[in-house]
Amino acid sequence: MLLGALLTGDWTTADGSDVPHRREAAGLVAAYLQWHLERVLKSLKHVERG
Repeated sequence: MLLGALLTGDWTTADGSDVPHRREAAGLVAAYLQWHLERVLKSLKHVERG
């Protein structure tokens, strides 16, 4: 519910969420961001530079 509220911009629902749910959501978002950043950095070595 919290992640859905964050995705849709439902700030009232997000603000009303419990602290444990916020911590869990923060961990998921951080892991997702880290995975995407590392994927981009690893793929840079395959880009031809000229």
